[in-house]
Amino acid sequence: MKQQFTVVENAGYIGEADIRSFPTSGKAIAWRNRHYEPDELESLHVQIACDLPDGSRTYEY
Repeated sequence: MKQQFTVVENAGYIGEADIRSFPTSGKAIAWRNRHYEPDELESLHVQIACDLPDGSRTYEY
């Protein structure tokens, strides 16, 4: 599994959902910025997760 960056809604909450994955953080951030308004980022708890090759996930991006 390669490292990928995933746009996640409800990050850290019940109902967390992966929306779309990208090969780079820049592409994930650009897509997020085109598809969400600033108030939606907060109300939907949108974050970018990094899925690591070992199968773990971090939200430190």
